[in-house]
Order: sequence, then structure tokens, then C-alpha cells
Amino acid sequence: MRATATAGGRAVFHLQHLRPRPPWRALPPAATTHLSRSAPARRADHRCLPKGVSLCRRAHATCSYSLDDKLQGELDDTQGEQRKLETVGAFQKIPMVMPATDILMSAQRKSRNVPPTKGIANIAKRERNKGAKQLDALMKELSVPLRTYTENFPKRRDLHPYERSLIELTFGEGYYEQVLGRVDTLRKRITSVGKQHASVCAKSTTKREAEERLTEGRKKLEEAFQHGKHAIDDLVNALRSMPVVDLHIPTLCLVGSPNVGKSSLVRILSSGKPEVCSYPFTTRGILMGHIVSNQERFQVTDTPGLLTRHDDDRNNIERLTLAVLSYLPIAVLYVHDLSEDCGTSVADQYITYKHIKDRFGDRLWLDVISKCDLLGKKEPISFHDADEDVARYRRLGPEGALQVSVQTEIGVKQLKERVHELLTSQMARIKSSKAEHETHEVGTSVVY
Repeated sequence: MRATATAGGRAVFHLQHLRPRPPWRALPPAATTHLSRSAPARRADHRCLPKGVSLCRRAHATCSYSLDDKLQGELDDTQGEQRKLETVGAFQKIPMVMPATDILMSAQRKSRNVPPTKGIANIAKRERNKGAKQLDALMKELSVPLRTYTENFPKRRDLHPYERSLIELTFGEGYYEQVLGRVDTLRKRITSVGKQHASVCAKSTTKREAEERLTEGRKKLEEAFQHGKHAIDDLVNALRSMPVVDLHIPTLCLVGSPNVGKSSLVRILSSGKPEVCSYPFTTRGILMGHIVSNQERFQVTDTPGLLTRHDDDRNNIERLTLAVLSYLPIAVLYVHDLSEDCGTSVADQYITYKHIKDRFGDRLWLDVISKCDLLGKKEPISFHDADEDVARYRRLGPEGALQVSVQTEIGVKQLKERVHELLTSQMARIKSSKAEHETHEVGTSVVY
């Protein structure tokens, strides 16, 4: 912490991270001078300090002031948590998770190549030494990767809120901790079995006995690993399949009722290849794709459709969409189907649209009327609109909406141009927000 004086006479203390000084490092000259002063003089210094601030032997070289240890620890914890929650993609930064079969084959091969300790002339002693070492090696080759996974997978509390919601809504609450717990249980079991049989093998009295105990130990270790290997497969097949989102790249999020044509638009806009069928909730998860326009790279996400109901009544598939809208800095492309080919009435689409627009209207926004080639060709689900706003919405859609048809390519070119403009504006927002954040960090201070 660095202290400066203001024109008004107040002291401004600028925070710095304070860490315990290793015993082998010498104290800085300023601190040494302070410590050489008499006890009364040091007590007088303490009386001149504001409440909550004390002199500390581990102070920065340019200043003798420090927050007390508890306050500093709380600040470090808070800042550390903020740093961790600033970015997403935690699951793509973890070590590569090998399939369980590969871990076992690699461990078997490496452990069989472990030789006995050199210089043992007695055959029985040499064989039991080799057996114990090979069992210990097999145990370590199986357990070390598991320890790496449990230690390097991010803790749930450190995940970005979007990723935390994604895990809970996709796999169920507590699933993440459960899988990592099963991996750690397997590691403990492997370690226990390995140590037990290595110890037994080391007590063999004959060469034959040592060989038999080595074979038995290998068998037990491999059985224990096979019994719990499904936990590793869950890490490979589930957690690492989480969609990657870069907060520094503008993201277009397609939102709307089920089957209004969001996935079809994603296909023409990006590299994402969602399933396209004529029934609701085709999209059951978050699908990420990329748009390359004018040598610029953007992200696009297709989200599950939203039904007309209260948020508390939504299923987990719908809540995935709300998680994206709530936690990611996105631009919204809201898709409407006024032909009612989607199976949702215009009135219900309007209610859902107004709810989402009112809640997330601060996002950059583009309304698109899809399937415009079908307008007027299908008999409406409801003939009478009691609300004038719904009647106007049925005729014209939202103000400024773009009409598009993927089948006939009506409005596709204009859509791509408008999307590029929207994402360029989103990029400007991201850069502005980043600059404000950096300025805030540089100027962060505590005023007493």
C-alpha cells in the first residue's frame, strides 16, 4: 500500500498486494531504519495512523503502512475471485484428460519396464524388490493423472456464472462436484490397493512368491481402476464438451420461441451446424459457431426456444437461454415467425418477446421476421386479436424488423450486413468496457 497526501489534507492509501517476506530475503532499508528506532518512537507512530492501519515489518520498501492482515486477506480473496470470474472457457484451459483405457495401457507399459535396484545379488531379494517397485510404479502411473484432474479442474465457486449455470442446467445441480469426487475416490482407492500389495510383495521370501504377489497386485490394481473408470470417461465426454465463449469477441445470440427458424439462420450466418427439424425444442443446448466478415471474427450462439410462461415455470432447456442473456455480453437477434408455422401463436410470441425485451432491452438488438415467404399463405392459429398491440405486431412485426426467408433467400444479404453492423457496435462496447475496467483498476484506492 502506498500513501499520498491530497490537497484537503486527507491521506489516500493505494492498495498493493502484500505477501509474507521469505526469511532469506533482507528487509528493505526503509523498513530497517524504522525497526531500529526506539519502542516509544514506534508507538508514537502508531498513534498518528488512522484507525485500522498499522506499521508492519513486511511493508513495501517505499512505505511503512499496511492494512491489517485480516482486511488484506479479504481484499486479496475478493480480488482473486473477481479475476477468476472475469473470463469463461475454464474447461478448455484444463490439462488434457486421457481416456481411462489409455491411462491404464500407458501405466501397464511403463510399470513393466521398471528394473530392480542395482547391486542386489540374492535372487529372491532382487525379485521382491522388482515386484514392489513395479507395483508402486503402476499405482503412481494410475493415480497421478487423477490427482492432476482433481487439482486442476476449476472449483465450482471459481467458475464464471454462465459456466456454472450451464453445468447445473445441462447435467443437474451437484453433478460437477460429484464427478470430481468420484475421480478423487478412485485415486484414493488406487493408492490404497497399490501400497498394500507393494508392501506384501516386499515381504516375499522366495522368487516364486514374489512373482505371484506381483501378478496378484497388478490384477487387483487393474480391477480397482476398471471399477471406477467411468468417472474419468464422464470428464472426457461431458465436461470438456462445454461450448467455448470468448468474452473479448463480439457474440450474436439468437433468441425466440421454439421452431421459429433460429437454427436455420445460424446455418447461413456461421460455421455452426445445428440440427434443423420441424418440431419444438430441436435445440436442447447452447450451440456455438463463428462468423467471419470483412476479415473479422465473431461468435454466434443458437439458444433453445422460449415458451410463453413465467420464468419460474421454465424447464432447464429454456433456462439455458436466460443464462446466456443474463451473464454474457451479447448482441441479440430476436427471431419472430408471424406465419405461425412454428406452432406458437402470434399472441404468445408477442407476450414472450415483450417480456424478454423489457428484461434485456439494454443489449444491442435486431428483430428478424423469419419465413416471410409463408406470410399470408397459412391460416392463423387465432383469428381475433383482443389487443391492438398484438394486431399491429401480427401485421408489421416489431418496429424496424427485417423480413428474411432462408428458403428463397429474401433479405439474407441485408441480414448479413445488419449483423455485421450490430457486431461491430458490440466490439466497440467491449473495447469501451475493457478500457473503463483497466482505468478503474489503475485508479483503485482506499481513502481514509
